[in-house]
Amino acid sequence: MPEKILESGRVLVVDDNEELAENIAEILSDIGVRVTVARDATEALEVFDQCEWSLVVTDMRMPKIDGLELLKLLKDRRPSTPILVMTGFADPDTIASAQRSGAYGVLNKPIDLDDLISLVERIADAKTPVLIVEDDIALCGNLIEILSEQRGILPHPATNLALARQLAAQIDFGLVLLDLRLPDGDGLSLARELRHRADGSLRPMILMSGYPEELDRAHTDECDLTVLTKPFAVPRLVERLRQLMPNNVP
Repeated sequence: MPEKILESGRVLVVDDNEELAENIAEILSDIGVRVTVARDATEALEVFDQCEWSLVVTDMRMPKIDGLELLKLLKDRRPSTPILVMTGFADPDTIASAQRSGAYGVLNKPIDLDDLISLVERIADAKTPVLIVEDDIALCGNLIEILSEQRGILPHPATNLALARQLAAQIDFGLVLLDLRLPDGDGLSLARELRHRADGSLRPMILMSGYPEELDRAHTDECDLTVLTKPFAVPRLVERLRQLMPNNVP
């Protein structure tokens, strides 16, 4: 039997395909996860507020309320809960819509259960939340993947300032990775808002931009923050993570 890894965790699985949902629940239960199955979005909404969830896994295509709408509703209620979306129709628009709404990731059907278990293990092991604010869907997905590979880090994506502020109001982020140019405002302003923790200490930040004028502003700004010029190499990002979060990045 697989080693139990998440004795205290709770996962909500939402799918109108009851056979698949029960199969996922059985496999996750074998590794110590407490799983609740909801047969549709309405049932999921009923149980969601009953406890804290380590993760929600939802199908995309469901009757009445689909997975994308459920994702938005759950993020409105509790933005800090990681949500994985499952779909058999993983076209670019579907993936982009899910990520813009704050999905942790998109899983293609048929589900590779080893991949799902790996994701659950990463989330179970993560102790340090990191905020990623980036409106480029492809880059945001890459950053989620890079950070997820680092020990103990749980990335929380936001493709706009509004969602980023929702997340920051609930989570004491260990680090913020922030694009300076966003569709609904100025990333540098958000950096100033999030720079100081409640205890007065400075929150580690990495700012990103491909625009020279914004780089100049960031370099001369009183926040004195680290800036990476787009496009940047993955090793450069990992190096900065290692410097800013030495206990998390091997």
